[in-house]
Amino acid sequence: MAQQFWVNNYFIDVARNQIQHQQQTVQLPPKAFKVLEVLAARAGEVVSHNELMDLVWEKSIVGPNTLQRAIAQLRKAFGDDSRQQAFIKTHAKQGYSLEANVRWEERKVVNAEIKPVQAIQASTKPHSKHYYWLYAFVALIVITSLFIALRQESSRFEQLTPLTASDAQEYNASYSPDGNYLIFNRFEGQCVSHLWAKDLHNNQENRLSQEPGHYSSLSWSADGSQIAFVLQSDCEAEVNVAQQCWQLQTLDFARAWNGDTTANMRFDCEQIRTSQPSWLNDGRIALLQHSRDNNAGPNVVIHDARTGIVSTVPLDHTGEIYSLVYSGAKDLLATIAVDNNNQHVLRTFTVNGDIQSTANVQRLPHHSIYTSLPVSFAPDGESFLTSANGRIHKLSLDGKLSLLHNDSISGLSNPIYHPSQAKIAATQGTKDFDIGLLNPKDSNASIRVIARSTETDINAQFQPDGELIAFASYRSGRSQLWLVEGERTYQLTQFEDGMEGLLYSWSPNGQQLVVNLKNQLAIVELDGSYTVIKTPMAIKYIVPWTHPTKILAIASQTGKDQLFSIDLQSGLTSDTGLGDVMWAAYIKEKDILYSDNQKRFYLLSNGETTALTAIDNRLFGKRPLLANEDIYGIDEQHQLWRYNLQNGAFQIITTTNKDLIYVSSLKGEQMLATQFIGGRRELVELTTR
Repeated sequence: MAQQFWVNNYFIDVARNQIQHQQQTVQLPPKAFKVLEVLAARAGEVVSHNELMDLVWEKSIVGPNTLQRAIAQLRKAFGDDSRQQAFIKTHAKQGYSLEANVRWEERKVVNAEIKPVQAIQASTKPHSKHYYWLYAFVALIVITSLFIALRQESSRFEQLTPLTASDAQEYNASYSPDGNYLIFNRFEGQCVSHLWAKDLHNNQENRLSQEPGHYSSLSWSADGSQIAFVLQSDCEAEVNVAQQCWQLQTLDFARAWNGDTTANMRFDCEQIRTSQPSWLNDGRIALLQHSRDNNAGPNVVIHDARTGIVSTVPLDHTGEIYSLVYSGAKDLLATIAVDNNNQHVLRTFTVNGDIQSTANVQRLPHHSIYTSLPVSFAPDGESFLTSANGRIHKLSLDGKLSLLHNDSISGLSNPIYHPSQAKIAATQGTKDFDIGLLNPKDSNASIRVIARSTETDINAQFQPDGELIAFASYRSGRSQLWLVEGERTYQLTQFEDGMEGLLYSWSPNGQQLVVNLKNQLAIVELDGSYTVIKTPMAIKYIVPWTHPTKILAIASQTGKDQLFSIDLQSGLTSDTGLGDVMWAAYIKEKDILYSDNQKRFYLLSNGETTALTAIDNRLFGKRPLLANEDIYGIDEQHQLWRYNLQNGAFQIITTTNKDLIYVSSLKGEQMLATQFIGGRRELVELTTR
C-alpha cells in the first residue's frame, strides 16, 4: 500500500506517522494510522469493528475501548468530533466509514542500468589530451550549473514561521521601516477589525485602535513615526439618512503603542470610496479614490496634510486600477489596472504622473483572467510581490511571474517584504463556512448544520424535483461541487484546477448543474461527467439557471460587468444590453430580474426597465435568493426579508444569527443558508534556508 496519501486536503505520511495540514503536523500512534489506512483503502464503505480489530491488532489482546480511542485520536487530528462526524462516521453496531476524498500517491522507483567499472575504463582513451580537456570543460559546465541551481534554490522561501496565534483573523501586515515592528488588522467577526502592532523582538502585541471598524490596509511614514489608514463608516449627510463615507486618519505610532490611540483626522466623511493609502517620502499620502461617476474608474490622488488639499495625479492610462503601491527607494508609484481586453497592466510612474514603465502581466496557465494580482514593492523598488490562488509570486517590471516558494505551501495572501532581510510576511489560512437548514420562523435564527467540515462549504441548493442537496466546497483542496444524498456526502466533480469561484446553479429540471470552468460554462451531469459550452467571452460569474433553454452569465467587457444570454440549443451568445450587473435571472420567457453593483434592483420587461426601489441597498453581500415570485435577502442589520414581485409587498421575516451571510435555496418551508463559523487566518513569515 502507498506510504503517502491525501484525505481531503490533509496529507498523510504513514511512514512518519504524521498528518500535515496548513503547515501544521500532528504525530499519532502507528495503530491509529493503520486504522486510517484501512478506512482510506475502503473510503465510503463501512468497515466492521471485528475486521478493523483483526487487521490492525491481529492476534494482540487489547482492551475493549482500544479501537474507539484510535478513532477519537484520528477525529481530533482532522478537527472532527463524534457529533459532527465530517470525516469518520460511526455506524451503530456495524463499524466506521471514512467519508472524505482520498487520493493516493504511489512512489515511483527508476531502475538505472549501471555499467561495470571495467567497462567504463575500457571505453576511455587516457593517451588523448583532447579528451582530458573535453572532460574538464564538461565538468566545469556541470559544476557551474549546479552552483547556479543551488543559488536559485536557496533563494526560495521555504521556511514558514507563525507570527501570530490568536483566535481572530489577521490581514494587511506591514513591517516598520526599521523592521522592528509589524502592524496589521485583526478582525472582530467577519467585517470589522482593530489595528494592532507587534514587537518582533519580544513578540509583545498592543492594540492601536479605540473602536473596531472597517479599516483599510496600513502604511508607515518614511521615518516610521506615523501610520496612515482609511476608515469606512456611516455618516449623517441628511436627517435620518445614513450614507457611507471614508475618513483618512493617521496615528502617532509611539503614542498609540503606549496607549494613546487618538487618531488624527486628515479628511472627514469623503463620500467617495477611498482605499490603499501610501505615505510618500515628502510627507504627503497617495490614495486610490473612485469617481462619483460609476462609469469611470478610480483615480490616484495625493493628500497634502499641510494644506488639506487632495489633488489628482494626471495619469494618462487605460484600464481600471485596482492596486496602488509606492516605493520610497525609487520615489515611484505603481498600479495594476485591467484594460478593456481583461489584460492586467503594470505601470510605474512619478508622483507627477510621468510613466516610467508599462508591462502586461504574463498570467500563469492556471490563472483566470479575472484573478486579481495586488502588488507590494520590493525594498529596492526593482520588483514586486503578489499573490494568486494562495501562492506568492515575484512580479518583475517586465510583467513576468515566478513562484517564490515550494508548491506545497498554500493558503497565502497579502505578502510584503521585510525592509532589510530576506523575509516575507503574509496571511495564511482559510475561513470556515458551513451550510445548513434554516427555520425562518425562529427568532435569531441559526442553521442546523449539514455535511459539517472545517473548510469552506457554501451556497447549498435543493435539487428541483429531487432529494439531493448540492453545495460548493474547498474541502478537497480546490473548489468542487459536492452532493448530499440522505446520510451520504460525496464529491461530484473532479476538476483538476477546480471551478472558478463557488457559484453554480441547478438546471430547472434538476438533472444537471452549471458551473464556471476556466471561464467557460460547463454543464455537469449527476454522474460527474460534463460538457463545456464555448462562448466568445470569458465567463466571470454564474447566475441562477431559471430558463429551460437559455442561461444568463456575467462577463467583463470594456472593463464593466455585462450580462449575456446563451442559447443552449444553438450555442448562440447575445448581449442583453445590461451593464454593471452583479446578479440576474430570467423570470419569464424574456423578462430579466437583475441588480447592479450598487445593489439596486430592476425588472426588464418588454424592453422597459422598472426600478424596485423598496429593496435598494437592502442586500448584505451579493447574492439574493429568487424563489417563485419572491426575492429573499439578508440586510446589514441581520434581518431576513422578502419582496413579492407581483404586488410589491416587502416584509421583514425574522432576525438571523449575526454570522449568517446569505440564504441560497427554498423548498416548502425549509431554507438553506450559509453561516460563518470561524477559521484561522494567521500572520506567518517566510524565510530562505
